[in-house]
Amino acid sequence: MDTPVRKGDAVECNGHQFAENASLRALDHLSRQALDSAVDAYAGMDSSGRVVEWNRAAIRTFGWTREEAVGRLLTELIVTPDWRERVRQDMRRYAETGESPVVGRTTAQVVCRKDGSELPVEVSVNAVGSGTGLTFHAFIRDMTELSEARAAQRGTEAVFQAVFDNAPIGIAIVGLDGTFRKVNEALCRITGYPEHELTRMTFQDLTFPDDLDNDVYEASRLLRGEITSYQMDKRYYAKEGHIIWVHLSGSMVRDADGQPLNFIAHIEDVSARKRDEQLLHRQATRDPLTGVFNRARFEEELARQRALASRHEYDEEAAIFMIDLDGLKRINDRYGHAAGDDYLKNVTETISHRLRLSDIFARIGGDEFAVLLPHTSAEQAQKLAHTLVDLVRMNSVGTVSIGIAMIGPGQFDDALERADQAMYHAKKQGGGGFYGP
Repeated sequence: MDTPVRKGDAVECNGHQFAENASLRALDHLSRQALDSAVDAYAGMDSSGRVVEWNRAAIRTFGWTREEAVGRLLTELIVTPDWRERVRQDMRRYAETGESPVVGRTTAQVVCRKDGSELPVEVSVNAVGSGTGLTFHAFIRDMTELSEARAAQRGTEAVFQAVFDNAPIGIAIVGLDGTFRKVNEALCRITGYPEHELTRMTFQDLTFPDDLDNDVYEASRLLRGEITSYQMDKRYYAKEGHIIWVHLSGSMVRDADGQPLNFIAHIEDVSARKRDEQLLHRQATRDPLTGVFNRARFEEELARQRALASRHEYDEEAAIFMIDLDGLKRINDRYGHAAGDDYLKNVTETISHRLRLSDIFARIGGDEFAVLLPHTSAEQAQKLAHTLVDLVRMNSVGTVSIGIAMIGPGQFDDALERADQAMYHAKKQGGGGFYGP
């Protein structure tokens, strides 16, 4: 027998039911508010793919009102015609097997709006329940701005690649370990190495040893952030083994946090300029007839040696020779200036072969020459002068007279004058000899 329901009980029961329904309505209202406040478009669907919920972002994104969207298949609203059947099959497959290449994943898609225009999106689809209670939940993010940014980036990258590939100077992206990560055609032409060989090498492999320390030092300063770029002339070994001069401009690429990523090197072949500079320097410092230094270069070296001696305060002696070619006027008058020039060149060559690499040999003017002999004692100077006098006599049509002046601390200023006076003393003795301490 059923227990009778009293009036009070009925009231209590109806009140409880009313409160429960109110709570559900409130929950539904809150859910709707949350979905409507979402930035991404949302579409809720039943097991057949018909829309049961459509938030404000979906209205803005696709142009369909909620009233227009609810009850219609999502495939009819936003899926492009060529993908509609595929999407329907995926949803049906999930409903039957619980498997789908889309559900539970985020995928990039192109969808369409109410007006027929297309837009790129990211779609995240989830499913809840099963059977007739199955619902699909799709969150759809408009990726138009990102796509435009990516397109712009691709455009920028394309411009960079075109500049990189077609630049008239060498460009290299160099790793922090010195390896060539990326090189352009111009750098391959400069070095003679093809790209696949160059990208297996480091800049240290190419650099002439005498230039390496300076390059590494500047690169380390760049790495530490002490400088933003540096420039230098340096030498490379080309693939064929010869030396080429390049002008290097180095800079650094860093990430958003300021951490170093790669070096950027701009490399210009300046070998021709260096040859011109060397030629100009030779013309400015060398006697055009004999090829030895001229007076200006000799005086420059004398001043340098004076400064060196003063800075280091050493007391080692040096010597200066003043050399006069005996009888040059006689040869010019008798045999012509061409014979006189040959005499000058012959004597110059004879003397040069007996001098050290550290000695400075110069034509002072006309038939007068000077030699600076660093770290030379009086005894060594006299022995060398005697040798030069004998060699010239044996290997030329004339003789030379040599004056010797010794240089100690504080004796540079009048050294050349003293050597000149000693040379005239040697000539007064008949020439073909030397005079000095």
